[in-house]
Amino acid sequence: MTSSAQVEAPGRTSPALLAGLTAAALVGAADTAIFIATDPQTALKTSGRATGSLAGLAVWVLLLAMSRRRWRGPDSRRLATIGLGLAALAALDGVGLAVIHLAAGVGGARTLIGAAAGIVVLALALSTRRAGS
Repeated sequence: MTSSAQVEAPGRTSPALLAGLTAAALVGAADTAIFIATDPQTALKTSGRATGSLAGLAVWVLLLAMSRRRWRGPDSRRLATIGLGLAALAALDGVGLAVIHLAAGVGGARTLIGAAAGIVVLALALSTRRAGS
């Protein structure tokens, strides 16, 4: 006999996938917030950097809130689509910043963590959107 935790209802997104998406979004949000808090001279140096840093933080926090809401509450196709859009922005931000930093010969593990978190949230957002179809 199988428990209800092992068999997903048709059209229901896997709680494990949503938990993973939430955890990855938490890593991205924490990474960005820590960067802004510990190095404000760099993160907020110019208006362009400040806008990018704060916009990146907003995307990660919104993705974190959205994924947690989907994980802990009723899910919907609309929420999955919004989450996918936010994940795409987070991935673009993380990978873009890593490429720019590597090309300039600056940055380090932090920029690679941001890129990895972006790729992971995009993959998980795609998976959770398909699983809920």
